[in-house]
Amino acid sequence: MGENQHATVGLYWKFAAVLCFITFIEWGVFKNDTFRSNAKLMIPLLLGLSVVKFTMVCGWYMHLRYDSNILAKIFGFSLGLALLVYTIMHLAL
Repeated sequence: MGENQHATVGLYWKFAAVLCFITFIEWGVFKNDTFRSNAKLMIPLLLGLSVVKFTMVCGWYMHLRYDSNILAKIFGFSLGLALLVYTIMHLAL
């Protein structure tokens, strides 16, 4: 795909299917008693899956790959800051 060429409808459906699959995995992790009883496993797994979904949504559905790089940097910085705040709050408890 060229730099200015937009994705096809089929590709958007594939990304939607991947997002649904990741959401299903998140739901399964949350409902599984093994993960629910062990937050040290559940929290990093759910955070990792959320970061993947955040990146996919920002990159594909918000079309950041076609916009200025500064916007991607702003979203990346915001994600990093949110993870840092969460980590600090988690360690403080």
